[in-house]
Amino acid sequence: MKKFFAFILVLALALSMMAMPATADEGGLSEPGVLPIWTGSEPYPLSVLTASSDYVSDWDNNAYTKWIEESCNVDLSFEFLPPVESDAKLNIMIQTGDKLPDIICRGISLDNALMFEDAGGIIDCTEYYENGAAYNTLKADAAYPELYLIGNITSADGKILGVPKIQLSLTNETKYKLWVNTVYLNNLGIEELPTTIDEFTEMLRRFRDEDANGNGVADDEIPLLGSSSWGGNPVKYLTNAFVHEGDNDMWMIKDGKVTASYLQPEWLDACNYLRMLVSEGLMGKEAFTYARPDIIAVAANNNNLVGCLFDSSLGFFGGEEGSETQLAKQRYRTINPLVGPNGYQSVAFAASATNIQWVVTADCEQPELAFRVGDFQFQEEGYMRGRFGVENENWMTTDTYLAANPGAELEFIWGQMGYEMKYITATKTGFDGPVNVFGEVQNVNWYDAMPYFSGYEECKIATVKKYPANAEYPDGYEVTTQNWQGLATAYMQSVKPDENTYCPNLNFSADESAEWGEVRSTLRTFVNEQRSLYVLGQPSMLDNPDAFYAELNTIGVEGILEVANTAYARQYGK
Repeated sequence: MKKFFAFILVLALALSMMAMPATADEGGLSEPGVLPIWTGSEPYPLSVLTASSDYVSDWDNNAYTKWIEESCNVDLSFEFLPPVESDAKLNIMIQTGDKLPDIICRGISLDNALMFEDAGGIIDCTEYYENGAAYNTLKADAAYPELYLIGNITSADGKILGVPKIQLSLTNETKYKLWVNTVYLNNLGIEELPTTIDEFTEMLRRFRDEDANGNGVADDEIPLLGSSSWGGNPVKYLTNAFVHEGDNDMWMIKDGKVTASYLQPEWLDACNYLRMLVSEGLMGKEAFTYARPDIIAVAANNNNLVGCLFDSSLGFFGGEEGSETQLAKQRYRTINPLVGPNGYQSVAFAASATNIQWVVTADCEQPELAFRVGDFQFQEEGYMRGRFGVENENWMTTDTYLAANPGAELEFIWGQMGYEMKYITATKTGFDGPVNVFGEVQNVNWYDAMPYFSGYEECKIATVKKYPANAEYPDGYEVTTQNWQGLATAYMQSVKPDENTYCPNLNFSADESAEWGEVRSTLRTFVNEQRSLYVLGQPSMLDNPDAFYAELNTIGVEGILEVANTAYARQYGK
């Protein structure tokens, strides 16, 4: 009987070992910064939960996946959140205690990450930052202390819950850009672009009154149009000629304290200016409701109806070369930020900041390995591969491109800001250069869904100014809206608000968020709604500023600013 039970015990042990992952009983972890991370003879299996993407056709047989697997000695498998209401699905999975994959690869706010950790779904990764396992993240943080790469994902009580992601984009930091129709300028003989609010207003009046599109119809022009799209909000751009206003809470620094733009008298002046534009027919009321497809429908047609429009980029026009949408895009160039009536000039600046992109779940059996695979991606090469794809196919160095294309000339708009060009990411079809597949269905990248570190790589990307002449493009030259966009960005960065005006990212404790989260949301909604109503000439509490301020106090503006100042002092020592 004893022999029988001994046999059963040995058999059970053997079966349990067979059920374990093939690599779980061999190998280990390399020293931080040493590849491969897993030292076993076979790749260690790791499962990843991410959101499905219409632009990634194959996650398993993907060039970016293979780069991670071969570099780290792991075998990645994928599970997917639904494309609709994926955040709600993830929250349900964690709150109900579902068994989770090893890793969640998804943008997660600090508040949500704290909630997921409190629910037992993900682990605290602070020890990996303390013991040096966060090798690439710590290295980047030391090289760019001004970016607060780790500080921005650190909770009020000092927890760090994952690996961050940042696309440090000077263009995105100043996303609200103003574009003017050069056909209108030429038709009216306007040689100098406006630099002040008054000059800009006079130009819009000429667009309205003088048949700027030259079609013989005096009143079909829309002098100024914005949209609800990313970078398309007209009030952000124009208000910054009066007082600094950013996104979200509209917080700013004044006299060393956190306050709000809408509490400044100049903000009311900006509202009055915007209201005048609408009442005089200089800005279309549609600016507050249109989306990008609406802008395309109005601006990209043979009637050439729009004098000025707002957007971060005009790349959304799309279309084939020579199409009406492409021709419409080529009509526009940027205008630099305007100087207001009191000599003020600023931009709706939003500093590039990290968010949590890669977290390790409580169900992972090799949590440090899973964490380090995320940290491995937090590097320049991770950005280039994860956003663009394969080197020399989807991106290449400028040296490689010029060697393959004698006679080509490059445009490098970032040189005036002190950067050195390094990459080419897109060229016309028919030349020996990279093919940009971002925005197309492909299996060479994760379409930005990874914890990369972009640093200032965007500022190392050149464009082609002159292609080697051939039969299809005999003159070789190309002027792109990207060049105008870059020139505008360079100027906007030079007039961005300094640390005495700009309020950086603020992290709140769980208790602060619980107590004041609803107040923040209510204030945002109230201020934006009342301004929109006022600008459109509809009844608004801004008709009586005293009543407007009284309602702000009733909602709780003084209390939330006190909490914001506490967070500001806690994070930045100010």
